[in-house]
Amino acid sequence: MEKMIGIVLVSHSKKITDGIQELINEMTGNQVKVVSAGGTDDGRLGTSAHLIMEAIHDCSECKRILIFCDMGSSILSSETAIDLLEPELRDKCLIVNAPIVEGAFVAAVQSMVTTDIDNILDEIRNMQNSMPV
Repeated sequence: MEKMIGIVLVSHSKKITDGIQELINEMTGNQVKVVSAGGTDDGRLGTSAHLIMEAIHDCSECKRILIFCDMGSSILSSETAIDLLEPELRDKCLIVNAPIVEGAFVAAVQSMVTTDIDNILDEIRNMQNSMPV
């Protein structure tokens, strides 16, 4: 699995991240490691650095781990989770500045073609540049 790209989905709603995970798994045939980290530890709306850390650890064997967030505290919680990781795992993580649904989907599809992180990020940027305003 070391060659695989991991994707962590972070939202204030577990239903949102579970739905995105389901979409990506359906479209990629479960060939990409996608982990849902939405909501809080007790199932409420919000974010949890602890859940995000668990999701990152689920991807620990991946070459790189791309984290997609919905807004505000999901980014802060992701940054906190990354700061609490051991250096080797922390270095694999990248919070991607892209829409959570479209960005994660493009990353997943592109990661089936290549594990080159620059290529994957270029495809995400291309997607963002082609989106209507």
